[in-house]
Amino acid sequence: MSGQPYGFSLRGLKHILTSWLVRAVAWSVRRMPVSWLRGLSRLFAALLVFFTPKRQAIAEQNIRLALGDDISDQRVRQIRHECVRNLTRAMLTMLRLPAMSRGEIIERVPARGWEYVEEALARGKGVLWVTAHFGNWELLGARIGAQGYSLVVVARDAAHAATAEVVNLARKSAGMRVIGREDVRAMLRTLRSNGLLAILPDQHVAEGGIVADFMGGPAMTATGPANLAARTGCVVLPAFCRYDADGSMQMEILPPLDLVDSGDRDHDLITNTQLINDAIGDYIRKYPEQWLWLHRRWRVAENQQ
Repeated sequence: MSGQPYGFSLRGLKHILTSWLVRAVAWSVRRMPVSWLRGLSRLFAALLVFFTPKRQAIAEQNIRLALGDDISDQRVRQIRHECVRNLTRAMLTMLRLPAMSRGEIIERVPARGWEYVEEALARGKGVLWVTAHFGNWELLGARIGAQGYSLVVVARDAAHAATAEVVNLARKSAGMRVIGREDVRAMLRTLRSNGLLAILPDQHVAEGGIVADFMGGPAMTATGPANLAARTGCVVLPAFCRYDADGSMQMEILPPLDLVDSGDRDHDLITNTQLINDAIGDYIRKYPEQWLWLHRRWRVAENQQ
């Protein structure tokens, strides 16, 4: 006879409580003054640091690997601390998206480089945005939507169903449509119809990638962006939404990447994947506190076993 009567389980209770908590936080964030978010993000950052010691150790290891062994311990801790704070601030802002108007998003996130988007769309082959888990990446997508563009975002749903529901609702409210990494047909359809597609290729891929340099270390890297560019002829635009020292935000659209097209498909795939890695890595080095160092980006050995 089961020791868990009436279908009760600790796992099920945890799922229910997490669902309530996620929805309660989202509801509260949409109704509280914007000025409160800064203090709340500090609180959540402190909790995250306390409950994720292994992730904090991974972050410090990553920072030293990418930025050099000569970096001081104090600087490493500062970058790691700001990384966590940036993550909680970005997530809280994302939860607030359904309560934000287009005008408010445009006002909060001034943007530079829209001329590159207009020039790219004039070519008629679509725009592939490449960005990273950097700054406020969710507000980057919202800012594109606020400008009047329909944006398709390649992303993986959160493992927890209620969290995924809340996150995708927020994205949809800001004009983003989310598709899975496996939906290559939708990606190609978007670009071939001169649409806008966004991908964040800055994280480790377990399969289907290649080893490429990322900020000085070998890293398994997704080849999807380079492959999509080769198949569609789309323009590849790096773009980032960063926080400035005073807490304000700035969206920066960089010039289109000069991808190679030598006729050697395999060679071009490797070269262009590296070009994309370099564009992302160069920007992270300028503002290292704003990248998600908590992720185990450099774990090539696991894929070579």
